[in-house]
Order: sequence, then C-alpha cells, then structure tokens
Amino acid sequence: MNEAREPFTDDVAAYDAWYHTPWGAYAEEREWELVEALAQPHSGERALDVGCGTGRLVARLAAAGLETVGLEPDEGMRDAAATRLRRTRADTAHVVGGIAESLPFADRTFDLVTAVTVLEFVRDEAAALREMARVARGRIFVGGLNARSAYGQRILRGEAGETLSRARLHGPRELASLVKASTGAKAVEWRTTLLELPTDSPEELAEQARRDARAVESGSDLGGFIAIIAEV
Repeated sequence: MNEAREPFTDDVAAYDAWYHTPWGAYAEEREWELVEALAQPHSGERALDVGCGTGRLVARLAAAGLETVGLEPDEGMRDAAATRLRRTRADTAHVVGGIAESLPFADRTFDLVTAVTVLEFVRDEAAALREMARVARGRIFVGGLNARSAYGQRILRGEAGETLSRARLHGPRELASLVKASTGAKAVEWRTTLLELPTDSPEELAEQARRDARAVESGSDLGGFIAIIAEV
C-alpha cells in the first residue's frame, strides 16, 4: 500500500517506519498476497483484525470493501491506527481497545478474523485462538514468524532486536496443529513466504520475489512468514 508517512509519536513512528524500507514494503506485499489467496476477503463481509498495531491491515481490508474492526491493546498504536483510517478515508473501519484472550464481541460476529504476528506475544495462545473462533462465523487467518526459517533462527539466537527476542515461535506444522486444536477448525491450510533474510537491494528483492513465488506454490515450510487459514 502506497501512502505518506503518518505523523505518529516517536515510538510508534519507529515501529511503522519499517514498512517504508524496501524490505518492509516487500514483506508487507508478500504477506498481503497470502491474506488474499488464503482468506479470500470479500466486499461486504465483516472482519476483525486482532492486534492491529498501526492499522495497516485494517486499512487494506477496508479498501477491499470489508466492514473492519481493529483491536489493539496499546493506546499509542490505536491512535496511530485511527489516524491512518481517517487519512485513508476508511469509513467502514474503526479501532477498539482490548486483548486477544478476551475479545469484546458477541459470538459469531465476523466473517473473517485475522491475527498477524500476534500469537508470538500473547500470554495464552490457546485462549486467544478460542476467542477468535468464538467471534468468527467463517474463517480465521493467522500469520506468524517461522521458527524453521533463517529469519526465525536469527530471532531465536537473539539477533533480531529486543522486542522479537521475547517472541514465541513455532514451525508451520506446529502452529497449524495449535490453531486446529484450539479453534476446533474443520479444515486448516498453511503456506510460507519470505525465504531469505532481509535486504534492501532491489536486485536481491527481485530474485527473492521469484523464489518466494515458488515457495508458496511448492508448499515450502522454510519461509520466514507462516500464513494459516482455518475454517470454523
């Protein structure tokens, strides 16, 4: 998504600035491609993005015609998300406070529930997934960081920064099993993308795009980003 940088607070701006780097923009596009391919969001549906951060996925879903709610526990992130939605004129979207383990919504409210790099940081993964299943009436999309990938190994060695050093990582099969067991899903499917370590080189990113396309098609389990769709 091409957009001007937002006038966020320093901490939130530092978080959001990653998406404006060549690698951050590349990674966001690859992740969105898997949201589209697996979750298949349709105009007119209702969606919830759990742990929405600065609202980037909320804005994308709203632009695709979905009535979207972003849930975020951090006030600064919520303010940033609300600012983004105003600036992008996302009239069918809004942001609320709350935590993944106790969603403030009625049962079967949303056609699509998304949670991208959220389970890595919640206190209780199973409880968060049960809550997502409770409020869903169709699909749950979970995006996670892959412990089996080159980037995941860097995180596990403590080489990717303080925040990520606290992340709880799974491999794709392990995460898919957790999602299925916790949600009671009728079917679960996964893919991975982002095979290589981060780079800002245009030439390397072009080659990565070719390799990542093959990884998705072949069902590789070594991409840095895991995408899971569960039908509930």
